Amino acid sequence: MSNAKVVNGPMQVIPVSNTTHRNLTVSSTSTNFIATALNANTSHVYWTLAGADMRFTIDGTTPTVSDGHIIKDGNSGIWSRTWAESVKTIAVSGSGVFTISELNYL
Repeated sequence: MSNAKVVNGPMQVIPVSNTTHRNLTVSSTSTNFIATALNANTSHVYWTLAGADMRFTIDGTTPTVSDGHIIKDGNSGIWSRTWAESVKTIAVSGSGVFTISELNYL
């Protein structure tokens, strides 16, 4: 199957064994989204955001409160491992929490 590793939704991935969810606090100082190494078997990260709007970049630049892609408070998504490890994020105002869970293919 040429597209066997294309993930179109949360039903095609499962939690990675021996991992637990993590809470990543984001404030007005830019930080890496993944500060602690992911499990070697992790292919994707499921995240939810609570507490503040965030801005992020994936190209190595540093986001600011007015520059970068925006994620609104209450949103969620699934990012590939490569994407998640590339993200730098900052809270637009105040602080918020990303809760992440590590996933792998079925």
